[in-house]
Amino acid sequence: MTDLEESWDWELHQSQTAATVHQLLAETDVEEGAIITLDLTFLPEDGADLPAFEKVLTTFGYALGDGEEGEILASVSEVPFTFDAIWTHEERTTKMALARGFVPDGWGFWEP
Repeated sequence: MTDLEESWDWELHQSQTAATVHQLLAETDVEEGAIITLDLTFLPEDGADLPAFEKVLTTFGYALGDGEEGEILASVSEVPFTFDAIWTHEERTTKMALARGFVPDGWGFWEP
């Protein structure tokens, strides 16, 4: 297990996701359960293994893109806009990221 994996605050991460979903449902026209393409962003840390991270993401069906200054963008379509669905992808990709020297830097989507 890497230092990143050992020190990651899963409880905080999950509560931030729940708060964001709740806020978006309250403040936008997005309805719970609407189908979205979920975009997740990751940043490399020292010693990050880009080829391994890209391989595991694509193996699990995520489309890849490049962001600014080394950011890695991963997208997955046909995701219902619910806390559980978003958290499933966030938790899965964060575990992949931390094991390969990357940290999550947020998520988003285009409104349906």
